[in-house]
Amino acid sequence: VLPSVSRSIFKAKQCVSFNVNDFTGARRSYLVADLDVLCSTDEHRGLDAYFWAFFVLWPVLVPLAFLVLLLSIRSEVRAQRVRATARASRFLWRDYDPRLLFWEVVDMGRKLFLASLVLFIQTDDGSSKLLRLVIASVVSALYLAVLALARPFKRSADLYLACTANLLLACSFISGTVIQLCESDEDMCKTLVGFKSERGASEFVIALTAAMLAASLLVVLFKTVSAVRMPTVRLTSSGRPPVLELSPECHFHGFISHCWGTGQDQTHTVVRRLQLLLPGVRIWLDVDNLDDVGRLEESVRDAMTFLVFLSVGYFKSFNCRRELYAALASNRPFIPIFEADVAKGGASIEALKAECRENCVEAAPAAYPNYSGPGEMLARVFEEAAPIVWVRVNAFQLESLKAVALRMLLHSPYYASRLAELDAGLMVPRQPGPCAFSGPVTILACRDNEGFFRLVEEVKTAAGEGRDSTASAGAVAIRDAEEALEGANAAPLSGHVVFLLYLNDKTFLDAGGVVARLVQAAMDRRIAIAMVHEQEPSCGGVPFANFFQQTPQVLLQQPYKLYNTVAVPLYPAPAHRKVSLRLVLSSMGAVPCDAGPLQRRWQLLRRHIAVARLVRRRPAEPRQEPVVQP
Repeated sequence: VLPSVSRSIFKAKQCVSFNVNDFTGARRSYLVADLDVLCSTDEHRGLDAYFWAFFVLWPVLVPLAFLVLLLSIRSEVRAQRVRATARASRFLWRDYDPRLLFWEVVDMGRKLFLASLVLFIQTDDGSSKLLRLVIASVVSALYLAVLALARPFKRSADLYLACTANLLLACSFISGTVIQLCESDEDMCKTLVGFKSERGASEFVIALTAAMLAASLLVVLFKTVSAVRMPTVRLTSSGRPPVLELSPECHFHGFISHCWGTGQDQTHTVVRRLQLLLPGVRIWLDVDNLDDVGRLEESVRDAMTFLVFLSVGYFKSFNCRRELYAALASNRPFIPIFEADVAKGGASIEALKAECRENCVEAAPAAYPNYSGPGEMLARVFEEAAPIVWVRVNAFQLESLKAVALRMLLHSPYYASRLAELDAGLMVPRQPGPCAFSGPVTILACRDNEGFFRLVEEVKTAAGEGRDSTASAGAVAIRDAEEALEGANAAPLSGHVVFLLYLNDKTFLDAGGVVARLVQAAMDRRIAIAMVHEQEPSCGGVPFANFFQQTPQVLLQQPYKLYNTVAVPLYPAPAHRKVSLRLVLSSMGAVPCDAGPLQRRWQLLRRHIAVARLVRRRPAEPRQEPVVQP
């Protein structure tokens, strides 16, 4: 708006010259806004008072007012403590890095110069000269260089688009210079530019413009695809990124406390991934922000939430306890994150509680003199909110990070009065959604595979989860594997058939080796094996390496190679379990409920390829009975 209105003001000074005598080359300039007014006359000079009044009022005072406003809110924007004035002027700074939040005024000055101030150059006959075009080309090129070096935008996509637009603008001014030169003197055009006539120059400029527009469209398309594929957390209710606003007394959204020996790598992953999923989030991490270990308590108070990464040895660390006491004293909301993988420094919740009771026994610690003992610590860390299980594997990691992000947002001042926006939770685009089968499916399950019944029912329920599923849970039939594969009166198998194998500490250790025999029989009949690996120790979860010892050798060797198929991990936490069940359905051939026809056909093709890869035992070979490991 500002450059266009300013250009209207400058029409009081803008003149265009015409050739009035072909023999002498005499020219006269007339006002563009009114061609009856001859420039440099008393009538034209009578407009000067109006022009300068509006010039000072609009192109000068408005950018200065914006600059003063941005400088006055600079500190609170940098600290992400936005108040009413900063929030009302968000349109001026929200797209820029806080260190260059005044860039809108710089860009405004460039637009004013190119659209209006350049008219001050050779006011009478500048429209027929080259000087304006040359100066505009130089200014555009210089601004492009400064833009590329300063990188003022928060999002790289905005920077690429701005650079592309300014490159196009600079090329347009250069092209205009070529056309102006060839229009005024064909001999000079041929000598300096290389074109024989004005038409050749015009054709070149048209081709160059088309090429630049095509290149710009490719850049926009590439950045759009990249932006769509980039996983960022969004509100499920609106599909928009959440607002990351800080309370006035804090400079960080969260402080993450961890034990260096067993939790350093995991917490670094948590923070870096959150920074990618929530652009603009500020989390205090020792390697980034620790300058003085004596100021830990102050750093805890400077964050809105207190993230606790629970691993072996956490409560034994003196500095970790200092941070805990500081969080209790400042009444910061606790967000516990629990490492369950023993190989990565994890432990059971009960073991961590025992460690807390044993070590959090200081009487009146300096950071929190009113500390009442381990009971208070246990209540805040373990009972106030259930610890979030940290899973580092692909889609499961996203669920852990979404849970952390949601709890942080629940304590944000912005959402204190907008909790309804968070009721539906958070989402990440392209994350696995509800799946369904495109037709009837028969799932074979072995009664001797301990724990199979509960799992099969969960899978059947998950198959009918999506509202837009093409097949309901009723289209999924559960059959006993022994009866279907070896029964004398078994009905023939038709349609899509899958053998569901539940891997736990009892798998393949059943009396008589029924499970191993049925798995081998299913593979002989080219029935796909969908394997699910239990992760919860109390439900029989064991490391995957154990299965190479308890699985009969015949299933590990050619032609079966059972574990060439990836097993889906089954986690106990509700959010992770939902992802596990969806991945199980996908491994069975189900497709996302929101998939289009092409994606459904591709999934069907993948299923046929997977079945084709199952190697049938040669008929001439004698059948090897599986030998169960004692």
